[in-house]
Amino acid sequence: MFDAKHLDARREKKNLPVMVYIPGGGFFGGGSSDPLYNGAIFAANKDVVIVTLNYRLNIFGFMNFGAIDSAFEDSGYLGMKDQIAALTWVRENILNFGGDPSNITLFGESAGGISTMLLIVTPAAQGLFKKAVAQSGHLAMYHTPEQSAELAKAFMETGGYKNMRQLIKMPVAQLFETYVELRAKRPFLSDVDYFPTCDGKFLPAHPLRALKDGAARNIKFMTGNTADEYRYWNLYSADFTDNMADFHAAVAPTVYDSEFTNPYELYESWKKNHAGADYLEFANQLDWRVGQELAAEYQSAFNDVYYYLFSEKSPDELLGSCHAVELPFVFGNPDDALAQNPDQNLIAQMQEAWYMFAATGNPSNALIPTWKKYSSDDRQTMEINSNAWVCHKDLNTDNLNELRGVYEDNLLD
Repeated sequence: MFDAKHLDARREKKNLPVMVYIPGGGFFGGGSSDPLYNGAIFAANKDVVIVTLNYRLNIFGFMNFGAIDSAFEDSGYLGMKDQIAALTWVRENILNFGGDPSNITLFGESAGGISTMLLIVTPAAQGLFKKAVAQSGHLAMYHTPEQSAELAKAFMETGGYKNMRQLIKMPVAQLFETYVELRAKRPFLSDVDYFPTCDGKFLPAHPLRALKDGAARNIKFMTGNTADEYRYWNLYSADFTDNMADFHAAVAPTVYDSEFTNPYELYESWKKNHAGADYLEFANQLDWRVGQELAAEYQSAFNDVYYYLFSEKSPDELLGSCHAVELPFVFGNPDDALAQNPDQNLIAQMQEAWYMFAATGNPSNALIPTWKKYSSDDRQTMEINSNAWVCHKDLNTDNLNELRGVYEDNLLD
């Protein structure tokens, strides 16, 4: 899906920056038809060509049937291959739509942010874009082949399918019914079940290590989080965050593949240095902010990095500065849950910053204070809300230092 000023404008203007958006949805849902992702307002406000791509999801794009039949060894990341195919098409054809094929920026949020992170370290994606913006998604959010094979086994058992020959003859509607039944059996787990499989053949087996070793050295990078990521899931269960400690170990990407099989023990240790902090704050730090900032640190050894914290709150007190709350301001589209009447000044600032990064590799502009680069020696975080944009030094360094070991001890090899 293309969003630009209109067809005549695309004919008249040439070599505009290109921004390719990857929609979120947990790798099991979502797509370019979501009105929240409509890039028309953004493209109308800036000289930019915006492309929103689609890709295969859930059992069709991210279920690893490779252990059942080796002919399907790439089935755990078919959706990632779709993204690369779309990016290849954009690079080869965007000139016809007024875009500059040598100035492509990839951006995405949630599953789109995870995808963006994975693509910057995936060999098959090299050279398809020059810059990347990964919003609320990082390189611990994937599955090993062994983990994802367990889900495929459960799917086969749920549907009563004996082998892949039988499975591929089934009507799509029946496969989808089995998928829905399986999701119902796996509450909470189903939100992380379809993370991409990193097998070392297509996606790096250890993507965080690949980033640390310089796999994305040619990419200028912007990344960050919202202040209350996990509050987003209160949309689906009003007591989600209140009960987080009960199910956290099942869904936390840094926990289910580490020595901390009971994250509450780690929380008890962490809270000694954080008086008054509840389990939700701990989970937001462990699963979101520390992983995102660690990626910023690693990439800053090779190229320019800009890091942010989005702290504008939703009008809904249950949501606060939740996951995805920045999207109405990036795209300029209202959302019934996140921002029914998004602040127009903040929209202008966000779009100018995202546009300037896409155009030049530096988000600084006349509407905001200077956005300083992030590095391990100068940990600068731009806090973003409608009251002010403020660049903080060492805003989250204590949490980073306390919890980085969960990543580095378990996910680098």
